[in-house]
Amino acid sequence: KLPANLLAAGLRNRYCRGVIALTNDDQANLAVAMSVRLLNPKVPVLARAMNRETAANLASFDTDHIINPFATFGRYLALAVASPGASQLLRWLTGMPGWTLRPETAPPHGHWVVCGYGRFGRECVRALRKQGLDVTIIDPNAKPEDGIHAVRGVGTEAEPLRAAGVEGAVGIVAGTDDDVTNLSIVVTARQITRDLFTVVRQNLQANHALFDAFDADITMVSSEIVAHECLARIHTPLLARFLLLAREQGEEWSDLLVARLKTSLGEATPEIWSVAMTASGAHALHRALLLEGTTIRVGDLRRDPGDRETQLACDVLYLSSGRAAALLPTDDIALAPGDELLFAGKPAARRAQLQTLRNVNVRDYVVSGIDRPGGWIWQWLTRRPNAPRQPGARN
Repeated sequence: KLPANLLAAGLRNRYCRGVIALTNDDQANLAVAMSVRLLNPKVPVLARAMNRETAANLASFDTDHIINPFATFGRYLALAVASPGASQLLRWLTGMPGWTLRPETAPPHGHWVVCGYGRFGRECVRALRKQGLDVTIIDPNAKPEDGIHAVRGVGTEAEPLRAAGVEGAVGIVAGTDDDVTNLSIVVTARQITRDLFTVVRQNLQANHALFDAFDADITMVSSEIVAHECLARIHTPLLARFLLLAREQGEEWSDLLVARLKTSLGEATPEIWSVAMTASGAHALHRALLLEGTTIRVGDLRRDPGDRETQLACDVLYLSSGRAAALLPTDDIALAPGDELLFAGKPAARRAQLQTLRNVNVRDYVVSGIDRPGGWIWQWLTRRPNAPRQPGARN
């Protein structure tokens, strides 16, 4: 029935722009992705996969976007250990509206205890060991493997925690599939070692208040990771490319960028948007580039339409063009048709920028300082010799 349901939902409709498979059943998501590939291969697919095997299967037939929340969190954790500044930048730019930039403690180097060695626990162990950290696992079915010390148990009692070396540990991961168990693990562990860095897995949104009350250093909620990844890849695909390159720039680069954005935009999570120099994305600018031969530079998109000498509250994070890609492009770079830019800024700046993108008269003022009259009567009059000056026009 699945193919019939997809067709009934409009899979082959000319307006179908994509299919998202986010059920909690890997086989169902796999079936959706495969059906789309066979019935309408031009439609992009975004699918959730909780197992690496499923993710590999999805990748084998070119699923466009695969989200494994456990593997994604593992990468976040590894990044937080290796480059706290880059981790903070990623969390800030992908944060939900209302999230505020705040000082964060980086996961420390030293011995770690991981409770629960299922899909999530394995990703955490893989991430920590990748950074050269020593790890002991606690699991009811624990078996030593790949040189990892293992202790049988759950971790809710002091005995297995002590056997795993929690007294000399710097951090603990509570990663079972039960929320009460996870909270019990970290509470017991902190009674033994007060300054432990805690990473806690939250399985159910209904338990949000309990996890807020505990205030772990990092709380992993798989549904939030999936939501963030979906929004980033659908709404602003350039953001994923930017973050991938940003991770490679080093700690100092990330710290400087965070400081720069904080100074210009404040501490609240900025709005992220992209602008394409195309007829649909920026009609007025695309026309000037393609038909009128006007030179338009990156900085022109940051000019205030009310006063071109004033900058809007936004920064350009990334430029993608047929020539090259650039992180933090400078204002003097000339744009070409088809170029795409990624912005971070305040909502008011985005609304003001739309005038430059869509209105020819606003574009001319912003780019060259020419304040053309807006109404059709004034446009006709200004084409005549000795045309009158528009009332209220800027000098």
